[in-house]
Amino acid sequence: MPDRSSPAQTVPAVDVRRPAVSGSGLVFGLPHSGAYLPEAFVAAARYDAPHLRMTEDAFVDALVGFEALEGVWAVRANYSRAYVDVNRHPLELDPRLIRGALPKGALSQSLRVRSGYGVIPRCLSGGREIHAQPIAYDEAVQRLEAVHTPYHRALTEVLTEAKSAHGRVTLIDWHSMPSGTLKGAPGAASSARLADIVLGDLHGEACAADLTAFVRQVFEAHGFRVAHNHPFAGGYTLERYARPHKGVEALQIELNRGLYMDEASLTLSPQAERMRVAVAAVIHGLKRR
Repeated sequence: MPDRSSPAQTVPAVDVRRPAVSGSGLVFGLPHSGAYLPEAFVAAARYDAPHLRMTEDAFVDALVGFEALEGVWAVRANYSRAYVDVNRHPLELDPRLIRGALPKGALSQSLRVRSGYGVIPRCLSGGREIHAQPIAYDEAVQRLEAVHTPYHRALTEVLTEAKSAHGRVTLIDWHSMPSGTLKGAPGAASSARLADIVLGDLHGEACAADLTAFVRQVFEAHGFRVAHNHPFAGGYTLERYARPHKGVEALQIELNRGLYMDEASLTLSPQAERMRVAVAAVIHGLKRR
């Protein structure tokens, strides 16, 4: 494994794992597990590296056992989502952040962009502006070419390989979510507590109901509270790759960070083992389906 805190030229955009044998038609995406922040980016930001890293899905790759996966194809982004968010459409460009004319077809009015969470994020949680100054369009393009394009090239390749080997593919997109409440969420009381696990299947469009039901059952058997499509129904990865009628099902899994880590210090908590065991049970079950 490369040192993901080392200089930019030694940090690959992605790490890819392929099974030694064909294994199952199971593919993992880890778009937000990256921790690397280029020095020039941090120097130009309003916040230091520890604050910028609070956006990442810390330890999710460890919880799924990325380094020791067997029988699974997997792709992990190595750059922090504060720098480039690979779980966004490459045209989700923010005119409030990027100087100059944007390309024709830019998705600048998407809800994600208007909220500050485009492919080059403008904000951290709570609307905190990342950049001290706007960036040039050329810089945005350079970031996308260095990080976003390689991630999706790799994911496309492993999905193609897995489908060629097995005929059908199950893509699991692994994420984490901050602990807290559903403040402002439609239909939720202001004090409503986030579930322990949120499963997103684009409201049934990304996979068959039995896949979502199976994963829910395993997590609930381990004592976790599971929500379905609320408040996270799935992002760009599911929108781009899920094609159940063509043999590619996809499911997004969000893990509540408060159950396995200290969110302020970015350290694992003693409760992390409970989550690791449940995740391992989900993976084992998915391999056998």
